[in-house]
Amino acid sequence: MYHLKNYRSVLLLFLALACIGAGAQTRDGTFQKTLDIFSAAGAAIPAPPQVNARAAILIDASTGTVLYEKNADLALPPASLAKLVLLHIAQNEIAAGRLSPDEIVEIDARDCSPSIPYGSSLMYLRPGMKVSIRDLMLGAAVVSGNDAAYALARRMAGSNDAFAALMNEAMLDMGLDRCTFVEPSGLSEKNLVTARQFARFCSEYIRQHPEALDSLHSVKSIRFPRPEHAVPGYVPAGDIVQYNRNPLIFSYEGADGLKTGYIIEVGFNIAATAMRNGSRFLVVLLGGTGPSYAGGNAIRTRDTKALLDWAFGNFVTVYTEHLQPKPVRVWGGKITRVQAVPRGQLAATVPIALRDAVTARTVMVKSLKAPVQEGQPIGKVVYEVAGKEIASVDLYAQTTIPRGGFFRRLIDGILRFFAYILGQA
Repeated sequence: MYHLKNYRSVLLLFLALACIGAGAQTRDGTFQKTLDIFSAAGAAIPAPPQVNARAAILIDASTGTVLYEKNADLALPPASLAKLVLLHIAQNEIAAGRLSPDEIVEIDARDCSPSIPYGSSLMYLRPGMKVSIRDLMLGAAVVSGNDAAYALARRMAGSNDAFAALMNEAMLDMGLDRCTFVEPSGLSEKNLVTARQFARFCSEYIRQHPEALDSLHSVKSIRFPRPEHAVPGYVPAGDIVQYNRNPLIFSYEGADGLKTGYIIEVGFNIAATAMRNGSRFLVVLLGGTGPSYAGGNAIRTRDTKALLDWAFGNFVTVYTEHLQPKPVRVWGGKITRVQAVPRGQLAATVPIALRDAVTARTVMVKSLKAPVQEGQPIGKVVYEVAGKEIASVDLYAQTTIPRGGFFRRLIDGILRFFAYILGQA
């Protein structure tokens, strides 16, 4: 049960939650302090597992809280994780009406083997095939087809180079200035991301395209090519089934995405997410190694499962969507009140042992003077345990409110004077 209580702004637990990681890998050495604080509050958190990857991060996908990190700001090639950005743009194009899942694309020879390097992941497109956008998206998401990525990019932008510009624009729009791309498949080692920023992208991807987890990323297999994809010189022989490259969706409870990746220049990558009982955690691993391809794949899977097990075993997401911040009075505006809204979900990540001790309350500005801009910070929801702030969610003005006319400003000026006298402005 959540309730309002007197404001006490103590940031220790909040800062600790934001930088949890392995003790030796946390820059300011606060991991042990975090353990001590939680232990004192009755929640002893065991150390997280160590991972093989060069860079790693574990976050709560709903709140963005970082629970573990290792070299999370090291720029590395994403390999086929780049296809998530491709699919993000494709879904935005569909939502805008500029693309349809049912549209049929004729496959260009430049998007097929042998134009794509030997050993690449393919959905086995052939020149002249007529393939739906839906099939191409599944080919990119499920079997990581580089040919599918090229065909989609060519349809949306005309070329891989032009589409890479769209990818970079999309990243900058999200404030992800260290995620840069030169082509859409992930084959190039010149594509670069950091684990921290790519995890933020994946979290936003899930928020914007929640249906994609079911329709794309947790699909276990696809049938392709099918008989209708026959072209001169090639007729599909029988029922060809290709399986999802992400082993977690077959073996890990709650796993429903997102993507694996591998190129020799970086090694084994994964962006993985799972949800149980309302808590969704997300792992990004970059630069994993192994004694062989199969060995590296197994180590990547093991480490991802270990981090998710640790997250589900020790943390939970607490939602407070029932909290409805009161509208804020706007003086001198065309509208007298503005609603406060969060950019994401009203939620906090807390240790399981402290779940029942969490309280939440809103802290708002008393009033605003017009003009008010949409997205202007006007308050926050504060989450506390025993009076200590462990997290907060910022609240923003829902709409822009311009200044009102002369008489509105005059009347509000008088009302504001008396409200000030009464301590209400």
